[in-house]
Amino acid sequence: MALGAGGFARPVGRDVVTPSAPKKPRTRGFTLIEVLVAIAIIGLAATATARGIRATTNLLGENTLYDEAITHGQEVMEDLRAVRYEDMASGSRVSDDGIYTISWNVVPNNPGHGMKFVTVTTAWQWKGETRSYVLHTVYSKITPN
Repeated sequence: MALGAGGFARPVGRDVVTPSAPKKPRTRGFTLIEVLVAIAIIGLAATATARGIRATTNLLGENTLYDEAITHGQEVMEDLRAVRYEDMASGSRVSDDGIYTISWNVVPNNPGHGMKFVTVTTAWQWKGETRSYVLHTVYSKITPN
């Protein structure tokens, strides 16, 4: 036996028993705070994803309209190419679906004699704004020797 604090005898070695608090059984699962934090993180990720999808959808819609505008402009260029040089003239039309206005301007003797400078403009509305696609080319008169 040894003397402890205050001069009291205390056992030494294996006989020492220290009182401890009763152990709580370990419960499995998540706390309410952990669940709320997880829901908040998932909510932020879902919001960011939804915004990205919306932006991508808008871009796809706009790109589709640009692609169709390019096609309409190229069709007019090909139609003008099929016309005799002397009969090439300015004009305009509306696409069959009514979305696009296609106009073409033919300027004779530009950039030089025997040449025509052609500008084809395809215009449409996108979210209240007028958008357009413009093509330029030069046609020349070919004379046999």
